[in-house]
Amino acid sequence: MKNLKYLPLLILAIVLLGCSFTVNVPSVDTSTSQYFEISQAVPAGIKDAEVMIEMGGGRLNLSGGSSKLVEGTVVYNVSDWKPTVSLSDNRLLISQDQTSNVGIPTGNIKNDWSLKLGAQPTALKISAGAYEGVIDLSGLSLTDLEINDGASKATVRFDTANPVKMDRLTYKTGASTVKLIGLANANTSEISFSSGAGDYTLDFSGELSQDLDAKIESGLSQVKIIVPKNTHTIVNLGGGLSNVDAQGTWTKSSSQFEASGSGSTITIDVEMAVGNLVLQQN
Repeated sequence: MKNLKYLPLLILAIVLLGCSFTVNVPSVDTSTSQYFEISQAVPAGIKDAEVMIEMGGGRLNLSGGSSKLVEGTVVYNVSDWKPTVSLSDNRLLISQDQTSNVGIPTGNIKNDWSLKLGAQPTALKISAGAYEGVIDLSGLSLTDLEINDGASKATVRFDTANPVKMDRLTYKTGASTVKLIGLANANTSEISFSSGAGDYTLDFSGELSQDLDAKIESGLSQVKIIVPKNTHTIVNLGGGLSNVDAQGTWTKSSSQFEASGSGSTITIDVEMAVGNLVLQQN
């Protein structure tokens, strides 16, 4: 008799399943491509700058080589997506509004960002939707780095050493394909990487000038960790992950893998319940 009280709900569910629904999805009108130029000089009298980039989905290519704080071009074809630039003291914000309510486009959406940063010591924060691109931070003077994105296909690389100490490096992403290359060159002691399902490579090559602690949290994913040979590395596994392919001279003790070496130590805590983890030495 207890189950009788659920009978009205069951009948309602059956009726609803037999009905048809109309969902109004907002459309996005695309037009001819528009070009937005960015050219921001380094504010006078500051030692450290903060650059915040907030963009919707699209393409992002970022590198160094500018004589300014930031310069570049945004090419877009949705009129509401015109970026804005605001400077307050040492903080520069480049933002793009009205990108979250994307419906059915009337044409091919274009939202391409090509930016260059200067040599000024800078804390960089990037917030993006679903995007594709290359973020080349080689040789930039970064005091902090934070990247938050949706479903992305991105490569972040440090081909040369960061000349200043970075407080921390944080990367949060959804279901993505991401490569982080040359992480030892970031010149930081703390890295945090969290993701949804996807394919991820974290390459710790470069000049390791200090002990480095990294935390990796991921869902059902393929994760590859690459460390230089002869670098002392400790990988601690959490979450019950059992599918680990250790390539090279690793020794295993319970849920810990260790590679011998000299100099500073890389310690990596991995939290994965399911998926595949590859440990590789190069």
